[in-house]
Amino acid sequence: MKGIFGVLLTIMLCPVMAQTPASGKAFRFSDGGTSTVYEIVRGDPAAVDTLVFTYGGSGCTDLARYWLPTLADGMAIPARFMALNKRHVSPGQAQRGGSDTCSRAFRAWNLPRHWMADYMEFVSRTLAAEPGRWKNVVLVGGSEGGALAARVARARSDITHLIVVGDGGWSMRDNLSSLMGADVVEAAWKDIARHPDSAEALWRGHPYRYWFDTFDHAPLVDYLALGIPVIIGFGERDSSVPAASAHEVLRAARAAGKQNIGLVVYPGADHSLQAEGHDHLREFLPGAGQGIASGRLD
Repeated sequence: MKGIFGVLLTIMLCPVMAQTPASGKAFRFSDGGTSTVYEIVRGDPAAVDTLVFTYGGSGCTDLARYWLPTLADGMAIPARFMALNKRHVSPGQAQRGGSDTCSRAFRAWNLPRHWMADYMEFVSRTLAAEPGRWKNVVLVGGSEGGALAARVARARSDITHLIVVGDGGWSMRDNLSSLMGADVVEAAWKDIARHPDSAEALWRGHPYRYWFDTFDHAPLVDYLALGIPVIIGFGERDSSVPAASAHEVLRAARAAGKQNIGLVVYPGADHSLQAEGHDHLREFLPGAGQGIASGRLD
């Protein structure tokens, strides 16, 4: 949707420094469908023991354009960084606006049940290729991809760390109600519920079937089920996801006696951790990387 839950990838449309290029190859799923997987290795490829996975947010931008290089260069630790594009994203593709600017094939497939299945298969097959090799297996998600990363981490026993940027614990319904007003959201939902499988009818740049599949999942339940270290980076003035959504994750975790979840809120920063020309993402990612390398992600 336009301006809301946009993909974090677009934060680097005008990078100020050269980025490490990613190598890509086709990935064929068990159902015969394909996507593209990208990889960047920092350090000795034979010696690195940290594997970092990332997946897209709500749009159709190619992850190799900015997000994967930004992640690898930002965390700046010896690791193998891997990104799986959503299906029907072309190499080099850059999204402008909501997913209504993406292909019809992309919009038809762009549903949480598909994201979950694809990401799970990708992670499982990658880990199975080198069993027992990885000391750290890290999931990183930005914006909507953060909610997916939390869900995948909850579903697996082989993930050691979770890093999220720009997403909290509320459902989309609650986030949007806070931002737009509950009456506006409820009116939209009534129409969506009348046409739950429509790939043509749009609200805020996404098909109705996307909203019907995503509207009421609250990532909070996934965060609270995790025992691994989790760190969330958030902008105080995020206009896409209310900061209260992130604070709720920390509040609920502490109320449950859990100390494994940390939250960093950057004053004045937006959904991409940018604030008046200052790039807080370039502070957050190195801190997360060093936390993993030192065994103290908090």
